[in-house]
Amino acid sequence: MIHYHHLGSVPPKHHVTHYENGKLLMEQCMTRVGFDSTYSILYYRIPPTDEFAVRAMELPGFCPISPMDRQLLHRRHIKTQNLKVDGDFLTARRTVLMNADIRVGISKPNQPAKHWFSNGEGDECWFAYDGGGTLESVYGILPFKKHDYVIVPKGTPYRLHPDGNRGTFLVFESDSYIDVPRQFRNESGQITMDAPFCHRDFRIPTEMLRYDRAKHGEPPYPLVVKHANQLSVHEFKHFPWELAGWDGVVYPVAFNIHDYQPRTGTVHLPPTTHITFAGRGFVICSFVPRKVDYYDRDGVKAIPCPYGHASVDCDEILYYVEGNFTSRKGIESQSISLHPMGVPHGPHPGTYEKSIGHDRTNELAVMCDTFKPLLLTSVADSIEDKDYHYTWVKRENEAMETSK
Repeated sequence: MIHYHHLGSVPPKHHVTHYENGKLLMEQCMTRVGFDSTYSILYYRIPPTDEFAVRAMELPGFCPISPMDRQLLHRRHIKTQNLKVDGDFLTARRTVLMNADIRVGISKPNQPAKHWFSNGEGDECWFAYDGGGTLESVYGILPFKKHDYVIVPKGTPYRLHPDGNRGTFLVFESDSYIDVPRQFRNESGQITMDAPFCHRDFRIPTEMLRYDRAKHGEPPYPLVVKHANQLSVHEFKHFPWELAGWDGVVYPVAFNIHDYQPRTGTVHLPPTTHITFAGRGFVICSFVPRKVDYYDRDGVKAIPCPYGHASVDCDEILYYVEGNFTSRKGIESQSISLHPMGVPHGPHPGTYEKSIGHDRTNELAVMCDTFKPLLLTSVADSIEDKDYHYTWVKRENEAMETSK
């Protein structure tokens, strides 16, 4: 996903014999778009197909999941800070918004990671809201820290261990891929020099996963696989995720939102300047503390606060992390706002004019724009601020009353 990497032992060529202590290793190709795109090649001591049982599993609120039957068109505020769940990184995971291209969820683990999980539907992107930890996968060990994005490729068996077994995560689940946008790559695949980040900003697994009885327990070893909106549990009599080695460009990576290099213009730039990752039918953007627009000539000044707009082809969500959210009132950290296509949206009354003359913003937020409507799930409905759509009118009336 970022650049070529290899760990452990690999042979000099693809698809040739590779022995360890006299035993032939099993080669497995992890490929994208059939065999026409990126790939990694993994070398197993025991074939990954060596499972002995398959059973069904359901996690209400995550899988299977479906949207609400009816959803009136208006601006929405989902208060994920009010979501109360128990479980590990998988069982404490809930989906709040969805369409055919992407699902947006929250995971609030408060227990040690018990499950191994593989998403067979698409790539995942985990945003660590309040702490660090370790991603343990077939590709090795990847530490992450507070405010990291952690991208996990489709089909990767993994466990996520937040520090202290507690954490809060925003999770994007693609139906395709999540990767560096094409406009940030040159013809050789290298990240361009004018991109908002560089290769050095991305952290990758540097240590192979090794079986530890104290951490990994005794058999059977279950792997929960998600595909076609259902879960199946595949059980192994051996620990299947300890490899001799692998190489390629498909593997998990971590990127910290504070390493994103924001753009600034003399006047306000559109949200597309904040693009960080892209998938089919959506983009993920990073709003980080930055210098704001500085046009000031002949008494005419830039307005740093976002202008009102009607992006009639996009739904927009913002996950508020920390700082002063200049365009919104009544929004708290962990809130998700949804501004759907078809309804104009913009700053709350008073915030637009108040922003004039400011030279910096200290807000930290994650945005996602989609080209298909995002639908609420029953989980989102249960924690929605039902009055949000009307706060523009009510606050504007309040401001008018105050001025009289």
